[in-house]
Amino acid sequence: MSRMAGARATVGRVSWLAYRLGIHTMISARARRAVSLFRRSLSWQLGVVVAALAMALLPMPRGMVEVVYAGGFYPLVRDIITAVSRLVDLALFDVLLVAGSFLVVSWWVWRLSAASGGSRRATVAGLFAGTLVAAAALYLVFLATWGLNYRREALASRLEYDAAAINAERLEVLTASAISELNRLFDTTTDLRWPQLDDLPERLGPAFERVQRQLGGVRPASSVRPRRSLLTPYFRRAGIDGMIDPFFLQVLVNDTVLPFERPFVTAHEWAHLAGFAHEAEANFVGWLVCLDGDQAMQYSGWMFLVPRLLGALPEEVQRWLEAQLADGPRADYAALRARLSRVVPVVQQSARRLNDQYLRANRVTSGVASYGEVVQLVLGTKLGRSQWPASSLAVP
Repeated sequence: MSRMAGARATVGRVSWLAYRLGIHTMISARARRAVSLFRRSLSWQLGVVVAALAMALLPMPRGMVEVVYAGGFYPLVRDIITAVSRLVDLALFDVLLVAGSFLVVSWWVWRLSAASGGSRRATVAGLFAGTLVAAAALYLVFLATWGLNYRREALASRLEYDAAAINAERLEVLTASAISELNRLFDTTTDLRWPQLDDLPERLGPAFERVQRQLGGVRPASSVRPRRSLLTPYFRRAGIDGMIDPFFLQVLVNDTVLPFERPFVTAHEWAHLAGFAHEAEANFVGWLVCLDGDQAMQYSGWMFLVPRLLGALPEEVQRWLEAQLADGPRADYAALRARLSRVVPVVQQSARRLNDQYLRANRVTSGVASYGEVVQLVLGTKLGRSQWPASSLAVP
């Protein structure tokens, strides 16, 4: 009996050891899988951050971006995204902004409330790291869906640009010609109804496609309906007329812009949609689009350009030329100044600094000053000069 009892005890101990060994093996396997998953997750997150840093800091050949991205990848992505976003009445950028902010804040609050006192520092570090990864991923999406257009070849290099064509005497003559054209167009548009934002794709869309083909676009973008955004109160206070949503490629327009401003503001944002990210280029393309439209559209284009031309001239010449404005355009400029007087200076200055930093981060070295560089394209390119009366171009 004692031998049998001893044998049973031995078997029991062996079984117990085997059981413990099995449990240990299972735990070890699970631990290895957990470690493996953690390493893969960490590698993926580090990869996203490193890729974002590389794309932000390393130079890219502009010729390659022009051919591979602007000429191939972007038009394909743009057409897919806009085909979907056209079906939605909402401004999807508003949804992204609200939902993204809510999720980030909720995630931080939940993680911090669940953390114990001793682990709170590690939790905060993890939250910062996770937020950094999310921001890096969003930046890569931004580059893919629209942002790499900032790294295209300059439009001037693709047009017949002649810096010698830009001189003070010619600028003065062309500005006088522009004012004369503005006065003439006002008289022809007094009885016309200005289009609403929703009317512009039909009214100005064909001109938008024609101008893109003039500029060498093989697969031109189609016009999209301008959207009203939850950001309109901010736009109004900051003096912002509109923006392109770089993720869903919708055009957002400040609906307080005046009727004669709507065509140019919309055409400017459409130019961004077509891949002209630089502000001077978007201004130039928007101006060309307006001049290719009917007389009301042309008036909007010249209303935009004349102040930029005047701003490049000496003050005494400015005053002399401003005196040539007829009462109609003069009243419209007064209405425009009244609209802009309602901006909040602190908000406007903050928005300007933010926009300047954004443009410089995307390799627009002149920052917000790039908006005014449209004059160089209007005067220095053959296509720009072709929009002027022939008599004004005879100036040496």
